[in-house]
Order: sequence, then structure tokens, then C-alpha cells
Amino acid sequence: MTLSIKDLQEQNLILLDTVSGSRAYGLSVPESDTDTRGVFILPQDLYFGFSYIEQVNSERNDHTYYELGKYLKLLAKNNPSSIELLFAPQETIIYRHPLMEQIKPERILSRLCRDSFAGYAMSQVKRAKGLNKKIFNPVSNAMPRPIECCHIVEGDRTVSAEQWLSQHDLLAERCGLTALPHVRDGYALFYADDYKQDAMFFRGLFRSEGGQENSTLSQDVCLSSIPKGMQPRAWLVFNKDDYSRRLRDYHDYRAWEQSRNQDRYQVTLRHGGGYDAKNMMHTFRLLRMAKEIADTGQPQIIRPDRDELLSIKAGHFDYDELMVKAVAELKNLDESFTVSTLPAEPDVNQIECWAIEIRKAWYSKLNS
Repeated sequence: MTLSIKDLQEQNLILLDTVSGSRAYGLSVPESDTDTRGVFILPQDLYFGFSYIEQVNSERNDHTYYELGKYLKLLAKNNPSSIELLFAPQETIIYRHPLMEQIKPERILSRLCRDSFAGYAMSQVKRAKGLNKKIFNPVSNAMPRPIECCHIVEGDRTVSAEQWLSQHDLLAERCGLTALPHVRDGYALFYADDYKQDAMFFRGLFRSEGGQENSTLSQDVCLSSIPKGMQPRAWLVFNKDDYSRRLRDYHDYRAWEQSRNQDRYQVTLRHGGGYDAKNMMHTFRLLRMAKEIADTGQPQIIRPDRDELLSIKAGHFDYDELMVKAVAELKNLDESFTVSTLPAEPDVNQIECWAIEIRKAWYSKLNS
């Protein structure tokens, strides 16, 4: 059983519906999308049965709704996204069911926010810099070939197998291999034309898979039967680990190409800093919201530092400069939480009571 956002709307299951993302933070620009986030409650039969659904997303994940149980569990962990929903400004609220008024922020906010907000913020730093590798080290569109990781031993050095075959005017498909005992991924290489009696056919270096017109090569070498007494042309080593890594990098890069946000990618290319500037912007937003919670007991969802955050998003700062700034703000954040009067942890028992009370009220009204 699945639920779509349309199902939530048509069955009136939404308890809280808000504008989220840049428009909620006051960080939108004319081309910004309108994202939404909220809370829904499962139909009674689904909740009591085996088909619990904890979250419903749109295809692009720009509209996300948490089931009541999951939402309250996130609040019990002081999860940043759930707390942002708790403090959603009135102008961003599309709909709010009266039952949601039972949830009181003062029983939720705690010093746990230091780790939940700052931890997530610093993970954004890693994500921001991690993009550098993909942007400035693109992976070729050509699928890696196992022969690229094969080398021929010549004295005290090795040469590329492709280069060696070309230098000796040999064809890979007329080669035959046998495993070398006690040598990992080492093989004796034979060549069919060296057999002086009847015509000899070997299986080549790598086995083809698929049809003739659309064949691919397997990820391992192909061994051949070698006539007794035939002498090898060379010794070949196949670096299987290197080939596996290249293949993994190739598929990871292709997947990233398909899923990346093209607008953010182009912005990153233009500013040339080698990091995802939008992730860096959210790092500072989260650090500052956490400090606001420590100092005042309430985060400012609509950001008063809009201009600075948008400047970070535009890539106007060097990455190292931002890191120094982030470390300084993290230090100030820690100082605020040291003297904060917030409780050490949320009141989990009360949060669980809200889950029970809201469900009872919702389901009893349906059954009356």
C-alpha cells in the first residue's frame, strides 16, 4: 500500500502544510521553486495494520510530508527540519489543524539542538567540499575497459598491455591466458600464431557478454586451453582492484550527472571555488539558528542575515575563509549552549503523550 501527496490532500489527512525551503527562510530569488513540507496522519486501517507509511515525497523531493509518529520522533531528537516546522512563521503556513496546537515547543527544545543542528551543519561543509572532486575531475563518458588495467612485465618494469600489443602487432582476441601459480592476478600470455602445427584459436583476453552487436566485456580475464610445450610470449598482470574502482567511479559519476541540480552545478562552475555554495549557505543558517535557540529559545526561520547568506550562496567567499568563519561561529555556539537554561533533553514522555492524544482525537472523530 502506498500513498501519494494527492491522496493526502483528497483524503484530508494533512495536519500541517507549510511553504518550506528558500521561500520559508526569506532566501528566495525570482527563479526559486516553491517547496512544501508538512505533517499527515495515516488512515486508521493503515496505522493499525502492517502498512505503516512514515513519509510521503514528491518525485523530486520538493514536497515532503512526515507521518505524525515520525514527525514527533524527529522532534524528540531535536531534528532541525522538524523544529523548523514547529516554528513555521504564520505567513508560510498553508494549513494547520487545531490538534497541532497541543505540541508545545518549550517541552521539545533542549541542549540536544547543539549536536543536531551543528552536526548537520558541519556535514553540509563536507558535502559542499566533496562536490569539488566530481566538478573538477569529471569521469570520461567511455566505459572503463579491463584491458586498461592490464600490464606486461618486461624485466624490472611493466608496460601497458594495449601498448605492448600494438608495438608487437598482436591482436587481443588471438591471445590466450593461463593462471600463474602463486601470483595473484598474474597470467602467462600465449599467442595463437606461435603454434606451428594446425591452426590454433584462443579465447582472447576477456570474455564477451551479450550479443555480437552490443557486447560488453566481463570483469575478469578469459582462460584458454594451451597445447603442451607451447611457450608464452609474456607475463601479464591484471589489476582487478583498480578496474573495480574505475568501474565504480564511472557509475557513481553517471548517477551524479543524472541527479544533480543543473542550476546549482552551473553556479558552482561559475564561482570556481570548488564547493557547493548552497550547502555552505545552509551551514551558516543552521549554526546561527542553533545559537538563536540557545540564546532565546526560538530559531528565526525567516533569516535576518539574508544578504550575507545569499552572498555565500553566490560563491563570493573562498572556501578556506568560510571554514575559518564556520569554526569561529561553532565556538560561539558552544559558549551559548554552555550557559543556556534549556533542559538537557526533550520531554520524550510528553511527546509520546501528544502522539497518543492526537491520534485518539482524530480517529474517534472519524468513528463518531
